[in-house]
Amino acid sequence: MSTMTTAPHSHGVPQLLTSGLRSYEPSDFEPVSTRQETWRFTPIALFEPLLEKLDGVTSVSVEPNFDPTQVSIVTSAFSGDPVDGYVPTDRLASNIWRNAANSTQIRVARGAVVDAPINVTLVSEKSASSSVLIIELEQESQASVVIQHRGTAAQGSTIIVTLGNAASADITLVQDTTAPIAVYAHHSLARDSVLKSAVVTLGGPCTRVVPTVAYTGAGADALLNGIALAGPGDHIEHRSLVNHEVPNCRSNVAYKNLLNGSADSPSRTVWIGDVIIHAAALGTDTYELNRNLVIGDHARADSVPNLEIETGEIAGAGHASATGRLDDEQVFYMQSRGISESEAKRLIVRGFFEDLLGQIKHESVVDSVRNRLEGLLG
Repeated sequence: MSTMTTAPHSHGVPQLLTSGLRSYEPSDFEPVSTRQETWRFTPIALFEPLLEKLDGVTSVSVEPNFDPTQVSIVTSAFSGDPVDGYVPTDRLASNIWRNAANSTQIRVARGAVVDAPINVTLVSEKSASSSVLIIELEQESQASVVIQHRGTAAQGSTIIVTLGNAASADITLVQDTTAPIAVYAHHSLARDSVLKSAVVTLGGPCTRVVPTVAYTGAGADALLNGIALAGPGDHIEHRSLVNHEVPNCRSNVAYKNLLNGSADSPSRTVWIGDVIIHAAALGTDTYELNRNLVIGDHARADSVPNLEIETGEIAGAGHASATGRLDDEQVFYMQSRGISESEAKRLIVRGFFEDLLGQIKHESVVDSVRNRLEGLLG
Protein backbone atom coordinates (compact mmCIF):
# COMPACT_ATOMS: atom_id res chain seq x y z
CA MET A 1 0.00 0.00 0.00
CA SER A 2 1.33 3.41 -0.92
CA THR A 3 -0.95 6.31 -0.14
CA MET A 4 1.10 9.40 -0.76
CA THR A 5 -0.05 12.99 -0.39
CA THR A 6 1.52 16.40 -0.34
CA ALA A 7 -0.07 18.95 1.99
CA PRO A 8 -0.16 22.69 1.22
CA HIS A 9 3.11 24.44 2.00
CA SER A 10 3.35 26.05 5.42
CA HIS A 11 5.79 28.84 4.67
CA GLY A 12 6.71 30.06 8.15
CA VAL A 13 8.17 26.93 9.75
CA PRO A 14 10.40 24.51 7.84
CA GLN A 15 9.32 20.93 7.22
CA LEU A 16 6.50 20.83 9.74
CA LEU A 17 4.14 17.88 9.94
CA THR A 18 1.50 19.94 8.15
CA SER A 19 3.64 20.38 5.05
CA GLY A 20 5.48 18.15 2.66
CA LEU A 21 5.21 14.44 2.03
CA ARG A 22 2.81 12.10 3.82
CA SER A 23 2.74 8.40 3.07
CA TYR A 24 2.15 4.95 4.52
CA GLU A 25 5.09 3.65 2.48
CA PRO A 26 8.57 4.19 4.02
CA SER A 27 10.34 4.07 0.64
CA ASP A 28 8.44 7.20 -0.44
CA PHE A 29 10.59 9.21 1.98
CA GLU A 30 14.23 10.16 1.68
CA PRO A 31 16.59 8.31 4.06
CA VAL A 32 16.69 9.94 7.48
CA SER A 33 19.54 12.43 7.87
CA THR A 34 20.58 15.08 10.37
CA ARG A 35 20.58 17.50 7.44
CA GLN A 36 16.78 17.33 7.57
CA GLU A 37 15.20 19.88 9.88
CA THR A 38 13.12 17.37 11.83
CA TRP A 39 16.16 15.17 12.52
CA ARG A 40 18.98 17.63 13.12
CA PHE A 41 19.03 17.09 16.91
CA THR A 42 18.61 13.30 16.83
CA PRO A 43 21.25 10.57 17.27
CA ILE A 44 19.85 8.69 14.29
CA ALA A 45 22.12 5.66 14.72
CA LEU A 46 20.21 4.72 17.87
CA PHE A 47 16.97 4.58 15.88
CA GLU A 48 18.35 2.22 13.22
CA PRO A 49 16.43 -0.79 14.66
CA LEU A 50 13.18 1.15 14.16
CA LEU A 51 14.11 2.19 10.61
CA GLU A 52 14.60 -1.43 9.53
CA LYS A 53 12.31 -4.43 9.44
CA LEU A 54 10.56 -4.77 12.79
CA ASP A 55 10.12 -8.51 13.33
CA GLY A 56 9.08 -8.42 16.99
CA VAL A 57 5.61 -8.30 18.50
CA THR A 58 4.59 -5.70 21.07
CA SER A 59 2.80 -7.24 24.03
CA VAL A 60 -0.43 -5.34 24.73
CA SER A 61 -2.52 -5.53 27.88
CA VAL A 62 -5.60 -3.49 28.81
CA GLU A 63 -7.00 -3.31 32.34
CA PRO A 64 -9.39 -3.54 34.05
CA ASN A 65 -12.36 -5.30 32.48
CA PHE A 66 -15.12 -2.89 31.45
CA ASP A 67 -18.81 -3.11 30.69
CA PRO A 68 -18.75 -3.88 26.93
CA THR A 69 -21.75 -1.62 26.40
CA GLN A 70 -19.57 1.27 27.56
CA VAL A 71 -16.05 0.31 26.46
CA SER A 72 -15.21 -2.11 23.65
CA ILE A 73 -11.62 -3.38 23.35
CA VAL A 74 -10.37 -5.41 20.39
CA THR A 75 -6.78 -6.50 19.74
CA SER A 76 -6.02 -8.16 16.42
CA ALA A 77 -3.42 -8.55 13.69
CA PHE A 78 -2.82 -5.18 12.04
CA SER A 79 -4.19 -4.90 8.51
CA GLY A 80 -2.23 -1.79 7.56
CA ASP A 81 -5.33 -0.14 6.12
CA PRO A 82 -5.43 3.68 6.13
CA VAL A 83 -7.18 5.44 9.01
CA ASP A 84 -9.21 8.60 8.50
CA GLY A 85 -7.32 11.69 9.62
CA TYR A 86 -3.87 10.12 9.96
CA VAL A 87 -1.08 9.60 7.43
CA PRO A 88 2.56 9.19 8.56
CA THR A 89 4.66 12.29 8.00
CA ASP A 90 8.22 10.93 8.09
CA ARG A 91 10.09 7.75 7.28
CA LEU A 92 10.24 6.54 10.87
CA ALA A 93 6.50 7.00 11.45
CA SER A 94 5.75 5.24 8.18
CA ASN A 95 8.04 2.32 9.02
CA ILE A 96 6.40 1.94 12.42
CA TRP A 97 2.99 1.84 10.73
CA ARG A 98 4.07 -0.53 7.95
CA ASN A 99 5.64 -3.07 10.32
CA ALA A 100 3.08 -3.08 13.14
CA ALA A 101 2.20 -6.66 14.01
CA ASN A 102 -0.94 -5.87 15.95
CA SER A 103 -3.46 -3.15 16.66
CA THR A 104 -5.70 -2.45 19.62
CA GLN A 105 -8.92 -0.51 19.22
CA ILE A 106 -10.66 1.02 22.22
CA ARG A 107 -14.06 2.61 21.70
CA VAL A 108 -16.01 4.49 24.38
CA ALA A 109 -19.73 4.50 23.62
CA ARG A 110 -21.74 7.64 23.08
CA GLY A 111 -22.61 9.36 26.34
CA ALA A 112 -20.64 6.88 28.47
CA VAL A 113 -18.78 8.23 31.50
CA VAL A 114 -15.99 5.82 32.40
CA ASP A 115 -14.88 6.42 35.98
CA ALA A 116 -11.96 3.98 36.21
CA PRO A 117 -8.87 4.76 34.12
CA ILE A 118 -8.25 2.53 31.12
CA ASN A 119 -4.71 1.21 31.62
CA VAL A 120 -2.85 0.15 28.48
CA THR A 121 0.65 -1.34 28.74
CA LEU A 122 2.81 -1.81 25.64
CA VAL A 123 5.96 -3.92 26.09
CA SER A 124 8.69 -4.69 23.55
CA GLU A 125 11.24 -7.38 24.41
CA LYS A 126 13.85 -9.52 22.61
CA SER A 127 13.55 -7.76 19.20
CA ALA A 128 12.35 -4.41 17.84
CA SER A 129 8.60 -4.13 17.37
CA SER A 130 5.82 -1.67 16.65
CA SER A 131 2.10 -1.45 17.28
CA VAL A 132 -0.95 0.69 16.59
CA LEU A 133 -3.38 1.86 19.27
CA ILE A 134 -6.65 3.49 18.18
CA ILE A 135 -8.82 5.21 20.80
CA GLU A 136 -12.22 6.62 19.90
CA LEU A 137 -14.48 8.55 22.25
CA GLU A 138 -17.92 8.94 20.76
CA GLN A 139 -20.09 12.00 21.22
CA GLU A 140 -20.45 13.31 24.81
CA SER A 141 -18.41 10.46 26.30
CA GLN A 142 -15.71 10.82 28.96
CA ALA A 143 -12.72 8.60 29.71
CA SER A 144 -9.20 8.59 31.08
CA VAL A 145 -6.50 6.46 29.44
CA VAL A 146 -3.00 5.74 30.81
CA ILE A 147 -0.64 4.33 28.17
CA GLN A 148 2.67 2.96 29.43
CA HIS A 149 5.57 2.00 27.15
CA ARG A 150 8.04 -0.44 28.69
CA GLY A 151 10.60 -2.98 27.62
CA THR A 152 14.19 -3.81 26.76
CA ALA A 153 13.92 -3.82 22.94
CA ALA A 154 13.38 -0.92 20.56
CA GLN A 155 9.72 0.05 20.25
CA GLY A 156 7.65 2.08 17.82
CA SER A 157 4.15 3.18 18.72
CA THR A 158 1.39 4.85 16.72
CA ILE A 159 -1.47 6.20 18.83
CA ILE A 160 -4.56 7.72 17.21
CA VAL A 161 -7.10 9.42 19.48
CA THR A 162 -10.41 10.65 18.03
CA LEU A 163 -12.83 12.75 20.09
CA GLY A 164 -16.43 13.12 19.01
CA ASN A 165 -18.56 16.21 19.61
CA ALA A 166 -18.39 17.34 23.27
CA ALA A 167 -16.31 14.31 24.25
CA SER A 168 -13.67 14.64 26.97
CA ALA A 169 -10.44 12.62 27.16
CA ASP A 170 -7.55 12.54 29.63
CA ILE A 171 -4.61 10.81 27.92
CA THR A 172 -1.36 10.07 29.78
CA LEU A 173 1.65 8.68 27.91
CA VAL A 174 4.47 7.22 29.99
CA GLN A 175 7.83 6.18 28.46
CA ASP A 176 10.00 4.08 30.78
CA THR A 177 12.24 1.86 28.65
CA THR A 178 15.88 0.83 28.45
CA ALA A 179 15.86 0.82 24.63
CA PRO A 180 15.14 3.43 21.93
CA ILE A 181 11.47 4.30 21.51
CA ALA A 182 9.48 6.48 19.12
CA VAL A 183 5.86 7.42 19.83
CA TYR A 184 3.62 9.20 17.32
CA ALA A 185 0.41 10.33 19.04
CA HIS A 186 -2.19 12.03 16.85
CA HIS A 187 -5.29 13.62 18.40
CA SER A 188 -8.35 14.71 16.40
CA LEU A 189 -10.80 17.03 18.20
CA ALA A 190 -14.41 17.53 17.08
CA ARG A 191 -16.73 20.36 18.08
CA ASP A 192 -16.62 21.37 21.78
CA SER A 193 -14.41 18.42 22.73
CA VAL A 194 -11.75 18.61 25.45
CA LEU A 195 -8.35 16.92 25.42
CA LYS A 196 -6.00 16.78 28.41
CA SER A 197 -2.69 15.19 27.46
CA ALA A 198 0.31 14.47 29.68
CA VAL A 199 3.55 13.05 28.27
CA VAL A 200 5.92 11.68 30.92
CA THR A 201 9.34 10.37 29.89
CA LEU A 202 11.36 8.80 32.70
CA GLY A 203 14.69 8.62 30.92
CA GLY A 204 15.90 6.28 28.19
CA PRO A 205 18.84 6.07 25.77
CA CYS A 206 16.86 7.68 22.94
CA THR A 207 13.21 8.71 23.16
CA ARG A 208 11.23 10.60 20.54
CA VAL A 209 7.60 11.54 21.27
CA VAL A 210 5.57 13.44 18.66
CA PRO A 211 2.13 14.57 19.95
CA THR A 212 -0.01 16.32 17.34
CA VAL A 213 -3.43 17.96 17.59
CA ALA A 214 -5.83 18.62 14.72
CA TYR A 215 -9.17 20.39 15.17
CA THR A 216 -12.15 19.27 13.11
CA GLY A 217 -14.83 21.34 14.89
CA ALA A 218 -15.12 24.74 16.53
CA GLY A 219 -14.96 25.30 20.29
CA ALA A 220 -12.51 22.50 21.13
CA ASP A 221 -9.86 22.72 23.88
CA ALA A 222 -6.44 21.03 24.07
CA LEU A 223 -4.15 21.04 27.11
CA LEU A 224 -0.77 19.43 26.41
CA ASN A 225 1.66 18.98 29.29
CA GLY A 226 4.97 17.18 29.33
CA ILE A 227 7.71 16.11 31.75
CA ALA A 228 11.13 14.75 30.79
CA LEU A 229 13.73 13.50 33.28
CA ALA A 230 17.07 13.01 31.54
CA GLY A 231 19.81 11.29 33.48
CA PRO A 232 23.31 10.22 32.39
CA GLY A 233 23.32 9.01 28.78
CA ASP A 234 19.67 9.90 28.13
CA HIS A 235 18.46 11.65 24.98
CA ILE A 236 14.81 12.75 25.10
CA GLU A 237 12.90 14.57 22.35
CA HIS A 238 9.39 15.92 22.70
CA ARG A 239 8.03 17.47 19.48
CA SER A 240 4.51 18.86 19.70
CA LEU A 241 2.41 20.29 16.88
CA VAL A 242 -0.93 22.05 17.35
CA ASN A 243 -2.65 22.75 14.05
CA HIS A 244 -5.47 25.32 14.33
CA GLU A 245 -7.58 25.15 11.18
CA VAL A 246 -11.09 25.95 12.48
CA PRO A 247 -12.47 28.91 14.49
CA ASN A 248 -12.71 29.47 18.24
CA CYS A 249 -10.46 26.70 19.52
CA ARG A 250 -7.96 26.87 22.35
CA SER A 251 -4.64 25.22 23.11
CA ASN A 252 -2.15 25.43 25.94
CA VAL A 253 1.20 23.62 25.84
CA ALA A 254 3.57 23.37 28.84
CA TYR A 255 6.64 21.11 28.89
CA LYS A 256 9.30 20.96 31.61
CA ASN A 257 12.59 19.06 31.56
CA LEU A 258 15.23 18.18 34.16
CA LEU A 259 18.75 17.27 33.03
CA ASN A 260 21.49 15.74 35.15
CA GLY A 261 24.28 14.09 33.17
CA SER A 262 27.81 12.99 33.96
CA ALA A 263 31.20 13.62 32.39
CA ASP A 264 31.28 10.31 30.53
CA SER A 265 27.49 10.18 29.90
CA PRO A 266 26.00 13.62 29.26
CA SER A 267 22.24 14.09 29.10
CA ARG A 268 20.22 15.96 26.48
CA THR A 269 16.66 17.07 25.94
CA VAL A 270 15.03 18.53 22.83
CA TRP A 271 11.70 20.31 22.83
CA ILE A 272 10.15 21.54 19.59
CA GLY A 273 6.81 23.32 19.97
CA ASP A 274 5.00 24.11 16.72
CA VAL A 275 1.71 25.99 16.60
CA ILE A 276 0.06 27.03 13.35
CA ILE A 277 -2.99 29.29 13.19
CA HIS A 278 -4.48 29.13 9.71
CA ALA A 279 -6.39 31.96 8.07
CA ALA A 280 -9.75 30.30 8.81
CA ALA A 281 -8.99 29.79 12.51
CA LEU A 282 -10.59 33.00 13.77
CA GLY A 283 -10.80 33.48 17.53
CA THR A 284 -7.96 31.08 18.32
CA ASP A 285 -6.39 31.34 21.78
CA THR A 286 -3.05 29.56 22.18
CA TYR A 287 0.09 29.60 24.31
CA GLU A 288 3.12 27.32 24.62
CA LEU A 289 5.83 27.19 27.26
CA ASN A 290 9.03 25.23 27.80
CA ARG A 291 11.24 25.29 30.91
CA ASN A 292 14.52 23.39 31.33
CA LEU A 293 16.33 22.93 34.64
CA VAL A 294 19.97 21.88 34.25
CA ILE A 295 21.94 20.31 37.10
CA GLY A 296 25.69 20.01 36.69
CA ASP A 297 27.91 20.74 33.70
CA HIS A 298 27.21 17.76 31.47
CA ALA A 299 23.82 18.44 29.94
CA ARG A 300 22.34 20.23 26.95
CA ALA A 301 18.78 21.45 26.42
CA ASP A 302 17.54 22.54 22.99
CA SER A 303 14.28 24.50 22.97
CA VAL A 304 12.64 25.71 19.75
CA PRO A 305 9.15 27.28 19.93
CA ASN A 306 7.59 28.04 16.55
CA LEU A 307 4.43 30.10 16.12
CA GLU A 308 2.92 30.88 12.73
CA ILE A 309 -0.15 33.10 12.50
CA GLU A 310 -2.04 33.60 9.24
CA THR A 311 -4.84 35.78 10.59
CA GLY A 312 -5.01 38.79 12.90
CA GLU A 313 -8.49 37.88 14.17
CA ILE A 314 -7.40 35.82 17.19
CA ALA A 315 -8.02 35.94 20.94
CA GLY A 316 -4.35 35.48 21.82
CA ALA A 317 -1.12 33.72 20.91
CA GLY A 318 2.30 33.52 22.50
CA HIS A 319 5.19 31.36 23.56
CA ALA A 320 8.02 31.32 26.10
CA SER A 321 11.17 29.29 26.56
CA ALA A 322 13.88 29.35 29.23
CA THR A 323 16.80 27.19 30.33
CA GLY A 324 18.68 27.68 33.60
CA ARG A 325 20.36 26.15 36.61
CA LEU A 326 19.35 25.93 40.25
CA ASP A 327 19.20 29.40 41.76
CA ASP A 328 22.06 29.75 44.25
CA GLU A 329 20.22 32.51 46.09
CA GLN A 330 17.21 30.26 46.62
CA VAL A 331 19.45 27.48 47.93
CA PHE A 332 21.27 29.93 50.23
CA TYR A 333 17.99 31.35 51.54
CA MET A 334 16.70 27.88 52.43
CA GLN A 335 20.01 26.99 54.08
CA SER A 336 19.70 30.13 56.20
CA ARG A 337 16.42 28.69 57.46
CA GLY A 338 18.10 25.50 58.65
CA ILE A 339 17.54 23.33 55.57
CA SER A 340 20.52 21.34 54.30
CA GLU A 341 21.90 22.09 50.85
CA SER A 342 20.88 18.71 49.40
CA GLU A 343 17.35 18.97 50.81
CA ALA A 344 17.04 22.56 49.55
CA LYS A 345 17.89 21.40 46.02
CA ARG A 346 15.36 18.58 46.28
CA LEU A 347 12.61 20.97 47.35
CA ILE A 348 13.39 23.40 44.53
CA VAL A 349 13.30 20.63 41.92
CA ARG A 350 10.06 19.23 43.31
CA GLY A 351 8.54 22.70 43.20
CA PHE A 352 9.68 23.10 39.59
CA PHE A 353 7.42 20.23 38.50
CA GLU A 354 4.61 20.56 41.04
CA ASP A 355 2.23 22.55 38.81
CA LEU A 356 2.34 19.85 36.11
CA LEU A 357 2.24 16.94 38.57
CA GLY A 358 -0.82 18.51 40.18
CA GLN A 359 -2.68 18.10 36.89
CA ILE A 360 -1.94 14.36 36.62
CA LYS A 361 -4.66 12.55 38.52
CA HIS A 362 -3.03 9.10 38.38
CA GLU A 363 -1.16 8.57 41.63
CA SER A 364 1.04 5.78 40.25
CA VAL A 365 2.36 8.06 37.48
CA VAL A 366 3.06 10.90 39.92
CA ASP A 367 4.88 8.48 42.24
CA SER A 368 7.01 7.25 39.32
CA VAL A 369 8.06 10.81 38.52
CA ARG A 370 8.96 11.58 42.12
CA ASN A 371 10.91 8.34 42.51
CA ARG A 372 12.85 9.07 39.34
CA LEU A 373 13.58 12.59 40.58
CA GLU A 374 14.98 11.21 43.81
CA GLY A 375 17.24 8.91 41.82
CA LEU A 376 18.57 11.75 39.65
CA LEU A 377 19.23 13.92 42.69
CA GLY A 378 21.12 11.16 44.46
